Amino acid sequence: MLNQKVISEFLRENSVDAAFIQKDENCRYISGFTGSDSYLFLSGENNYLLTDSRYTEQAKEEATGFTVINYAGRLAEAVAGLVQKHRVRKLGVENILTYRMYLSLQEQMPDIDFSFCETDQLRQIKGQAEIEKIMEACRISDEGFRKIIPLIQAGKTEAELRMALECAMLEAGSEGKSFDTIVASGWRSAYPHGTATDKLIENGDLITFDFGAIYQGYHSDITRTVAVGHITDRQRFLYDSVLDCVLYIEQIMKAGIKACDIDQEARSFLKKKELDSYFTHALGHGVGLEIHETPVLAPRDKTILMPGMVETIEPGVYIPGTGGVRIEDTVAIQKEGISILTKFPKEFLCV
Repeated sequence: MLNQKVISEFLRENSVDAAFIQKDENCRYISGFTGSDSYLFLSGENNYLLTDSRYTEQAKEEATGFTVINYAGRLAEAVAGLVQKHRVRKLGVENILTYRMYLSLQEQMPDIDFSFCETDQLRQIKGQAEIEKIMEACRISDEGFRKIIPLIQAGKTEAELRMALECAMLEAGSEGKSFDTIVASGWRSAYPHGTATDKLIENGDLITFDFGAIYQGYHSDITRTVAVGHITDRQRFLYDSVLDCVLYIEQIMKAGIKACDIDQEARSFLKKKELDSYFTHALGHGVGLEIHETPVLAPRDKTILMPGMVETIEPGVYIPGTGGVRIEDTVAIQKEGISILTKFPKEFLCV
């Protein structure tokens, strides 16, 4: 839970008198409340958590320091009452605010000036407790994948391996899957987001597994590519090129580097292998209470990486009709270097 000083600083930086927060992850991060159907009203004096009768007692236990209000189906009216109480003229809102919600608020507060606040940025730098939760999520996903290695063989379907992996992560302690698990084999591994199908695994396939676990709300994200039986020299070249790229980025990445620059380093590395044109997505993204957070390791993101940020590093090459390779780790940025949180080996694995 954030303290009043941080909240007041947030309001000052965004030049607003108060802020209305509705994104679940931001509500949880700021207040400590883990339920759903919650909203926050943050002022320079007092902070409020608005929820319904299902969660009022839970909110009182978890969101210490917040005044809990049962908005009883009249959210816009409740917010308008707090705006009037605290004499708010400029109210910060998040960019996920729907048009319908905006009209409801505007109807109740026609004279209020609304301004977008970049609330997600509060979560960019993780504290030690947060990093430890992400580490545990990574441990769970590592363990889940380790358990299904004996099941990866010709004749299985992608969907069967997906189900086995998700069950293994649940058994290892995951609260759920971080996203739709990707299992893409053979020619389908050229699909960066090839979610599992009934396609049979065949000898000579490369299989991309992209998956994640959740621990106390925090996510992990890991990708490993596995070979089944004999693969071609070209396939092995693709694998080794991507592996060398990951290892290179993990060697040079540290605080003080711009997100766009580290992305460019990966593209330059793959260009030397004449593979850069097959690398079609960003190098990575932030991870935390959401599976995709800022900053993004992409050409347009000029954010300077700072200690405490948690990012993925996931270069990949995807050749239509042939297949692809992606290898991904979740890492924590440090002043000098990084800490790799996903521990399952990246070395070439053939089953």
